[in-house]
Amino acid sequence: MRSFNRLTGVILVVVLVHLAAKGQEQLGIRLDNYSGMDQAWANPAFVASSPLNYDLHLAGVGFFANNNYGYLRHTSLLDMRNKNDVVAAWDLENTTLRPGTLVSDAYDTPTRKFAKVNLQITGPSVMFKIDEVHSIGMFSNMRAAFSVTRIPVVLGYYEYNRQQYNNRFELTPFEAAGAIWNETGIHYGYKSDQSNGAISFGVNLKYNSFMEAGFFGLQNKAGYTKISPDSVQVDLPAVEIAITTGNIRQVDVDMDSKQVSIGDIKPRIYGHSVSADLGVSVEITDNDVDGYRWRAGASVMDFGLAKISRDAEFHTSYPIPQSTLIDFTAYQSVSNYDSLVEKLSDAALGDPAASLKARSFKMGLPTALSLQGDYQFVPNVFMGGLIVQPFGLSRYNLKRTAVLAVAPRFENRYFSFSLPVTVRDWKSARMGMSARLGFVSFGTDNLGSIIRKRDFTGTDLYFSLRVNAINLPQFFSGMGGRKRHSKLGCYEF
Repeated sequence: MRSFNRLTGVILVVVLVHLAAKGQEQLGIRLDNYSGMDQAWANPAFVASSPLNYDLHLAGVGFFANNNYGYLRHTSLLDMRNKNDVVAAWDLENTTLRPGTLVSDAYDTPTRKFAKVNLQITGPSVMFKIDEVHSIGMFSNMRAAFSVTRIPVVLGYYEYNRQQYNNRFELTPFEAAGAIWNETGIHYGYKSDQSNGAISFGVNLKYNSFMEAGFFGLQNKAGYTKISPDSVQVDLPAVEIAITTGNIRQVDVDMDSKQVSIGDIKPRIYGHSVSADLGVSVEITDNDVDGYRWRAGASVMDFGLAKISRDAEFHTSYPIPQSTLIDFTAYQSVSNYDSLVEKLSDAALGDPAASLKARSFKMGLPTALSLQGDYQFVPNVFMGGLIVQPFGLSRYNLKRTAVLAVAPRFENRYFSFSLPVTVRDWKSARMGMSARLGFVSFGTDNLGSIIRKRDFTGTDLYFSLRVNAINLPQFFSGMGGRKRHSKLGCYEF
């Protein structure tokens, strides 16, 4: 179908190029004992046992994207600097491939497809110790998350195009969810020293403001028939769609002139909610190393819901009385969001307003259970581990990626270096690299996507800039020293 071909090409280019040019668990800085508030995003209890007396986080960014639907052929993030065009593989016969052109393609495999994108921009944040027991902090983040999961095999580009006209096939349930939101919060940590170590507890309480949100879900099997290149017949007994409408209503399209007019698009707040991160950690010490010999922790992250109540719509197809014929050419007169929704509702339910069921909705945040472990072999040399298992609090949830990772690292007060190995969603492993030099931390959990030319399906990057208790003259004169967990004072000039 020509419409499907065009749509698939757009999806591949947008997801794989635009987003990738911009890490989810960011292992290199989450497990580092000198990363201050960054530790709180793995386990808020780690902040309570930090060797730092205070930490002022100035700015940070982390980006993660991955999918198994499509890819860019034989390229890497560094290689993309020299590329200025993209062409889809199915258009190569009609295209002269010029130097500097990327080729997008789709996987032709008998597996369900997915795509996930996560972005976190950390603003000014601060942590400081009140005494040896109590720590407090404040933080602010801007986050974005999008995922589509369990995409039926038959909706893969090549598999779909192999389907014959007038041959009915089934779509299995799948769903998508996305949101952009700000979170501001407070941190509290408590550390209880024991005879052979310490037990720490921590909590991050967050107030969330949602700037965009929505979900789509096919809850039951659905019939689908290709009638012609521009029409299909569908039987969708259980489709649910929720969306924020404040900005999408500002877009109008003139199909005749192909002109797009954009009105008053701006940041808008559609709802608020409260969420929490909770964590506990146990440290065991001995006399051969400073600090702990080993540490184990557990945490629940992003426990809460997104509640959207302003300029929001929830639509459903219940009950579709019969199979619905969708002629894409009939939608060429559609110029805006409202006309599209009314036309689809009328085609499916016989009433332009029948699909709208509510003007508010809820969805789950990217909630997950996380387990951490860390062992110090010799002074300053560690092996860390992390398991993240997402779970949902609602029918529709922002998806966090399941992670199993190990991360050997060297760290001291002024410098750290780590080579994490990560298995995401219990599939293939990726090697990363991270480093901290004084106030700056940076890294990736997918080093191959940056430097190695191969099928590019996504990438992972993070960066953090902070000010904390580092003795500047000592930093520039040498990076040695074993007093790893001694309390760090203020600057000396």
